[in-house]
Amino acid sequence: MYQLKKDEMNKNIIILSLGAALAMLLPSCEIDDRIDDLTGGYHGAFIDKNTGDTVYTEYYGAKLKLLDIEYGSAAQPLVYNTLPDGTFQNTKVFPSKYKVWADGPFYALDTIYGDIRKFKEMNLKVVPNVKLQITDLVIRQGIIADVTYSYQVNDIGSQSQQVGIVYGTTRYPGQLNAMDESVSNAYTWKRVKSVSDLEGEFTETFYLSPNKTYYFRALGQTASAGDYWNYSNQIVVNSGTIDISDIPIEAKQGATSSTSSILQWSFPPIVDSVKISYTDKDGANVVDVFDINDYSYVANLPQGSVTSIKVNLIAAETTGPDQKIDITTKALSEPYIPDDKVRPANIPFFHDLNMKYSLSMNYANMKAAERDPAWLDNPLNHEYFDWWNGWLNNPAYLPTCGDMELFTELRLAGGIQTLVDILPCINLKKLRIEEGSQFSAGETISTNVDLKVLTKLKQLETISLSPAIQLTEDMFRKAGIPASVEVIVE
Repeated sequence: MYQLKKDEMNKNIIILSLGAALAMLLPSCEIDDRIDDLTGGYHGAFIDKNTGDTVYTEYYGAKLKLLDIEYGSAAQPLVYNTLPDGTFQNTKVFPSKYKVWADGPFYALDTIYGDIRKFKEMNLKVVPNVKLQITDLVIRQGIIADVTYSYQVNDIGSQSQQVGIVYGTTRYPGQLNAMDESVSNAYTWKRVKSVSDLEGEFTETFYLSPNKTYYFRALGQTASAGDYWNYSNQIVVNSGTIDISDIPIEAKQGATSSTSSILQWSFPPIVDSVKISYTDKDGANVVDVFDINDYSYVANLPQGSVTSIKVNLIAAETTGPDQKIDITTKALSEPYIPDDKVRPANIPFFHDLNMKYSLSMNYANMKAAERDPAWLDNPLNHEYFDWWNGWLNNPAYLPTCGDMELFTELRLAGGIQTLVDILPCINLKKLRIEEGSQFSAGETISTNVDLKVLTKLKQLETISLSPAIQLTEDMFRKAGIPASVEVIVE
């Protein structure tokens, strides 16, 4: 019982102490006696003072400030976030006289002084730092969006600014929540660039997921705007089913021999793979499907002739219509690699350093031995780099398509990434793959290399692998190498 009374006394002491403290604080804080009177209110929008258009923003991207003038010197501005469509609304405000202004990405703004004693319309004129507008949006192939937008910087003192597009599957996308376009699982993405001109227009291409609703806005920011961005009107588009029926085939021939060619494509990224069908020089029907990021090639075509190739594009498990291209092979006397300075960009022979070394070694051994048999004992014959340079500098040393067909044995060494440059070796019987030495010491062929290339070598009998090579017989079989080709794993 005594303990209970003691607790009650302590509670009373605390209550009395709080009451005394509040009594001292209330006069200095000027507590508002209108606590139950919230009959004022407003709605309105930010209006571009120059054009009369609504000025768009983003969630938390601009603020409306109200200062209660009648409350006296103790008044502090009330800060309200605005909606991304540039509007604002508040239905519970103390009836009073207010000073009203904006805080955001504005080069200039007006201030309103007036009563808010009942619900009223209250638009506020501002001049955005950057005026933006999406002027055109076109959907192609169901999911490709070509977006054209313009910008004009009102802050004429700005030396640099950023402009771009923010888009996503949620309404009124803003840069605050936008991710880099490489983030596949995001809901909002942005693509922004720095510009020095005070006005301009750009067209950007975006690849959308099929059958979804997307929202696009242009955005811009001047250096003086801090974290604030300006936005354009919002455009809503619905992507459809991928339509590849009207994508044209644009093929260029890369490295071309008397029987083979590496193909260069120019497709939008909505294309996943390409199907190639043709009849080879032996009358066999060939059908290959290549991933769009891999090398595409044709092989075993008639020498020095034109062959019609059927091509079908594949996207989202949809196969496009038949289209035709012609492939022209070279004569045996023509060089396999052209000696001019303009070469197709996808020639792996010029980008795969270890393939350069390996073919240099094989070709040098074959040609130099004709003049000096002692060459085969030269320690540099493994990867004779000078012969490679000689090919480029002296056309007389360039191997012809006929030279490439002379090889019955090849030794490939080092970290080779692609095998497509042995397609001209149609008479190849023995292939040796080993680790590199000298220039590529210890390097080995990539385990991701496309072994399917070897299925085009119809004379191939033996593939041997040094102990360091991580390829297995099972990998070759899965790539389609027939059981008639012996795979020797040392």
